[in-house]
Amino acid sequence: MDQSVFEAFPELPGFEDNDVRMSAGGGQGAAVGAAPGMQPQHPVMRPSREVELTLARLDPHLVAIHEMDPQAGSQFTRLAISLISGSARKTLKRVLLTSAHSGEGRTCVALNLAAALARSRQRALVIDTDLKRPSIGRLLGLESEIGLAEAIALDLQLEEAIIRILPSDFHVMLTRGQVDNSAELLVSPNFRRMLSELDAYYDFILFDSAPMLKSADASLLGLLTSTTILVARPGASSTEEMRKSISLLNEEAFFGVVMNRVDD
Repeated sequence: MDQSVFEAFPELPGFEDNDVRMSAGGGQGAAVGAAPGMQPQHPVMRPSREVELTLARLDPHLVAIHEMDPQAGSQFTRLAISLISGSARKTLKRVLLTSAHSGEGRTCVALNLAAALARSRQRALVIDTDLKRPSIGRLLGLESEIGLAEAIALDLQLEEAIIRILPSDFHVMLTRGQVDNSAELLVSPNFRRMLSELDAYYDFILFDSAPMLKSADASLLGLLTSTTILVARPGASSTEEMRKSISLLNEEAFFGVVMNRVDD
């Protein structure tokens, strides 16, 4: 298994692993830092469909879902802890994951991070917002008659478009195929309204977006999200391409870079 992650995101001082267990304990979706006995009540999302993933149908790079590679899985746990810690200081609910180019492992990082967040008792949703080349369904071995575009166009109930993923227990919203009017969808009032409704149900919403240098969609999503993680695979993007991608992001909302599939 050559999947591994190296974090290049900022260090967040004063946070230990046992802080995660204490702040996230007492039930899924507990607020980080909530006082014992004072945890707020959250509405519960009950997807109309749940899927138990087996190793046979799973992409082998999704190491955190079945904990197939403890070393790589621990790196996603560290990334999840950094997000949880950061969210105690400022709102980091909506997390954009993007890259300079396709093929850098952005979708795998999003799904592995969701699994790591779920293990830390966080309510996590991954939305496939790469509307030109959606890949979450392919990597998970899933198909759905309802995806992001259908949920918005038909004004469906949110639970109709969301799938619960077991055994990790995070949620996904797929995109079924290429969406021709992607920019129009991302700036639509219906999309914004849907995100506002989802905010109440989740601690973290991860947006798997199109590459920065291939589409303007990631920049549009940057206006709607709290922070951005740039995924890079060594050799896939030049230093100049990385620099250009970062320059297109909101510097104040930039969480950092994840180097994906780095040889030990």
